[in-house]
Amino acid sequence: SRYLAKFTWMTCPTNQFMFFPHQLECEGENIFHEATTYFPSQAFDLVPQALNRLWPNVVEICSVDRDLSNLTACISGASNQKHHHWEMALSIVPIQLHAISLSLFASLVAPFGGFLASAIKRAYGIKDFDSIIPGHGGLMDRFDCQLIMALATWVHYNTFVKITTVSVSKLLYMYKLLGEEERKQFLEKITQIST
Repeated sequence: SRYLAKFTWMTCPTNQFMFFPHQLECEGENIFHEATTYFPSQAFDLVPQALNRLWPNVVEICSVDRDLSNLTACISGASNQKHHHWEMALSIVPIQLHAISLSLFASLVAPFGGFLASAIKRAYGIKDFDSIIPGHGGLMDRFDCQLIMALATWVHYNTFVKITTVSVSKLLYMYKLLGEEERKQFLEKITQIST
């Protein structure tokens, strides 16, 4: 996913079909740009300290003179420093984390889509899904995993990836949910902003 994130054909949305495509140009979403994130320091507490020192890019953070507001990288042999935690900065493209989570779901959970489909078939008393598409026998039976994976991908995208947009219809819906006093406050704030 890090490699594919470099190509605009993989990151720019388009709904045009052309026999001779032109160069796509768009401002890539943040999900496709490299970012620095910190590995949770609590995970290093589960591993012996000697092994933590062997990991590349892992830094031991110490407090100076036992002052927790003064944290710095440990200096070997410094008597005024005490170990506080381990830290590791990772340079990743956020799409990599999404790819890992979806691939884990696809390999561990999606195969159980077959059990779900079998339960549906048993409930309706049919042998396979050939009655849905006549003449195809068990062709639809091959898509059990894909159906559950499509649902998981849609939920993942709408929950973690999609940027929430505000529209007039959403604002009106939320306005109708407000109480009378809250509506007055809302209208006052809107008039202040617009003037």
